[in-house]
Amino acid sequence: MRTRLLLVVSVAFLAAGCGSGSHGTVITITTTAPVSPKPMAVTIFAVEQGLLQPKLVHVPRSPAIAGAALGALGIAAPVTISGGTATVDLAKATNDQVAEIVYTLTHFPSVQRVDVAGRMGLTRDDFAAYVPPIFVETPVTGAEVAHTFQVSGTASVFEATLVVQLVRDGKVLSKQTVTASEGAPGRGSFAATFTATPGALTVVAFSPSAADGTPQHEVDIPVTVTP
Repeated sequence: MRTRLLLVVSVAFLAAGCGSGSHGTVITITTTAPVSPKPMAVTIFAVEQGLLQPKLVHVPRSPAIAGAALGALGIAAPVTISGGTATVDLAKATNDQVAEIVYTLTHFPSVQRVDVAGRMGLTRDDFAAYVPPIFVETPVTGAEVAHTFQVSGTASVFEATLVVQLVRDGKVLSKQTVTASEGAPGRGSFAATFTATPGALTVVAFSPSAADGTPQHEVDIPVTVTP
């Protein structure tokens, strides 16, 4: 975006011998000045209390979006992507940091594996211990979503069954029982599509107890549905 900046320069020219009868001349110069582009919204995955949590952050707009995403994790390292592999130029990293890097970079469709800190071909499967039983990857907390949107992620729950619902002001607006592609002890993917009116609401996902249906491993994600 560029915004127009109006500069008005008044220059008075006094003709020799004209005295007080001379007139000032106003010169109007119109030019443009660059404005910094809006930041990009990206999803990162940070380890909190031993588990990965997706977060929505805003970073300066840049073609090097993968490196910007790692920068939001506090990791300053160049990233190159080729043939589905992201190579991170980082000599050392803790296991927590490597888990964050792998999950964050593989969120991009062009990345299937990561080479970092001397470890090659890492995938999400290498960090299963960092993932909670129900892991909603989209949407993330604080996201703005369209009136029709998808809730997706992975789960490791009994009989691959979980419930996803939309809650606003304590009232359940919509509810779906969803079957993941694999049940516990394995981990399967799931997705559900919802439609809601504009405004704030919470996406709630849980596994119903086999005994009485009470929520297990509940995840709450506040979002805003845009007009």
